[in-house]
Amino acid sequence: MKRLLALGLAILSLLAAPLAPAFADPLPYINSPMDTPQALVNSLISSINLNQPEASYLSFCSGTTTATCLGTRFQVSITGLSTAASGTSATMTVTDTAVVANSQVFCQVNGYAGTGQPAPTTLVPAAGSFTVAVQNVSTTAALNATVPIECLVLN
Repeated sequence: MKRLLALGLAILSLLAAPLAPAFADPLPYINSPMDTPQALVNSLISSINLNQPEASYLSFCSGTTTATCLGTRFQVSITGLSTAASGTSATMTVTDTAVVANSQVFCQVNGYAGTGQPAPTTLVPAAGSFTVAVQNVSTTAALNATVPIECLVLN
């Protein structure tokens, strides 16, 4: 009986030996989305760029109330935009052949250096274009400078 028990323990120790290194290192602790490992973020960006090559570069366009842009990732600069404080807005029409009626268009202000606080509020895609409303969300200062808005179009 002792011999059988010893044989059983020997077999278990041989089976458990390959598992030991797998459990030796602790699993990484991720507390919040801000703790996402940088390698994962880089992998996702690379995956997007490989599946949509046109999203890997940024094109530029500008205008006062209309602009013509190219591609699915671009920065449109609204020049001469001047609105009062407290929620007044202006509308810009962007022509882009990459936009279709059911496109999802995502835009954000990036690099505004004037007074006021511009925010893209309403995005309405159509075949070959979309409109974006830029609202001044500042309650005290008017908008007085070129508003650069970066956009991404997903079809």
